[in-house]
Amino acid sequence: MARHDYHRYLKAVPLFADVDDDDLDVVGAAVTELSFSAGDVLMRAGSSAREMVIVLDGELSVLLGETEIATIEPGGFAGEMGLLAGAPRNATVTSKTATRVLHIDSRSFDNVLNEAPQIAVKMLPVVARRVVENNARTSD
Repeated sequence: MARHDYHRYLKAVPLFADVDDDDLDVVGAAVTELSFSAGDVLMRAGSSAREMVIVLDGELSVLLGETEIATIEPGGFAGEMGLLAGAPRNATVTSKTATRVLHIDSRSFDNVLNEAPQIAVKMLPVVARRVVENNARTSD
């Protein structure tokens, strides 16, 4: 996917909808497009957080043990909590279907947040909701 195509796609993702073109260039320079087959494991619970992904096509499944706790569809993202917290993964993420994602490694993620800090601010509500949901699950 050409860099200008990233702009068009990222503008359609709620996380990046209000981000200006300069900041989209920062994000576009940080991402790599990857494809996965149904059933592939993208992230494993307990492993080090080294990346996050943004779904272009397909669906991801978020699993706590054997229980699916969420489905992430196009425009959604996964893996940000471990990167932001510097903590091991708390869930396993697999592809439910053939999936294309934009992959951002931890070094590139840090660069994006340094050069475009409003992206972190836009991520906070999603991250906070996920923390609350995870806490509710573990306290049951």
